[in-house]
Amino acid sequence: MIVDRYYYHQLNKQEQAIYKAFYKGVMSHQEIIPIPVHGEFSQESFERIFMAMTRDNPLIYFLNQSACSTASDMFGRLAICPQYFFTKEKVKEYNRKIEKMVNELAGKLQLLECNDYEKELRVHDWICRNIEYDYEGSDKNKLSRVIASHNILGVFAHHKAQCEGIAKAVKVLLNAVDVKCIVATGDSIKSGQCVPHAWNIVDIDGEPYQLDVTWDISTTGQNKQFVVYDYFNLTDELMNQDHKADSRLPICRSKKANYYVQRGCSFQMRHRLMAYIDRLIAKNEKIYEFRAEGRLNKSDIEKEVADYIVQKLQADGKSCGRVRTSSNRGLGIHRIELL
Repeated sequence: MIVDRYYYHQLNKQEQAIYKAFYKGVMSHQEIIPIPVHGEFSQESFERIFMAMTRDNPLIYFLNQSACSTASDMFGRLAICPQYFFTKEKVKEYNRKIEKMVNELAGKLQLLECNDYEKELRVHDWICRNIEYDYEGSDKNKLSRVIASHNILGVFAHHKAQCEGIAKAVKVLLNAVDVKCIVATGDSIKSGQCVPHAWNIVDIDGEPYQLDVTWDISTTGQNKQFVVYDYFNLTDELMNQDHKADSRLPICRSKKANYYVQRGCSFQMRHRLMAYIDRLIAKNEKIYEFRAEGRLNKSDIEKEVADYIVQKLQADGKSCGRVRTSSNRGLGIHRIELL
């Protein structure tokens, strides 16, 4: 297990000292936490420290992020006054259950027996197959649901969560098996609308990659046997099409650990794509999935490939029934299913 505190290292020295005091006080459930600063302390600095601590430490799921305040005495000494969702005893109980589940998952998925890419892949697949997006997780009339959905409790206790809870659970699971992982926050853009969102930056073999398990869950939908990998280890160039981070993050340039690159089904040349399709046809595959890069990612590439598959099967005297196509054109990902 590694201690991975990316945001701590983005703070200045004074903020780091406050972060440490804040963290120590929260972990011991203090109601008043003295901090090593005198005089004025800006709200902007406090919010930066608060964000850093809660993003770096997903196991702090019991802290009310909207109800922490600061106070000072007549001598100018400052303190943070946190509010907690659960008692100290309840937190200990939850922590035991979370630790047990993380350890069991690490064993079940054999996470200690594979390389970092495979660890990430297995965690991604487990979440996509076992966790549902909690569409009621923002209902203010269901406070306990909101608390769980935005934290790791949603994943580990209820198997339902929103993006923040999912991203934090990914960090917990990967950090537990020595993979560096950051919780990224900002906005996602769908149909021209920006909404608050959380995802991850994962370090594989010394290179950072963008990962959004939540959006892969949404695309997977009800068919949990068919997992999608649209947002598995993207570059900034691809991710920034529909994600906008609200803080500085590691620059993600490498394509090496992208899912489609690793599988050998990311293509820039048409003849290589068609050779890959021929191999799948020979294996009688029902699902054809690939990533088209550059000029190959033209508007009708999935139709062209689908027509080719049908013609090839008919020439071999085979029937394929209905054909369903789907695409994430911005990322160049195309799927063709024979139904």
